[in-house]
Amino acid sequence: MSLLGILKFALKFLHVLAWPLFALGYPLYASIRAIENNSNSDTQKLVTYWISFSLVSLFEHSFVNLLQW
Repeated sequence: MSLLGILKFALKFLHVLAWPLFALGYPLYASIRAIENNSNSDTQKLVTYWISFSLVSLFEHSFVNLLQW
């Protein structure tokens, strides 16, 4: 697959690819940066984010059949 093919694929499915980038990519980067800088307030905010994200994901995966019904 050429670079142009990959670019067309990425643009075609941008709505699918954008969710992981914003929901996982940036918080992961910010978490690593907060840990490296020893920032307690940023670390606390990001831990709260990851716990909330995990609970929502767990709920979504657990009740996907009920939600689709």
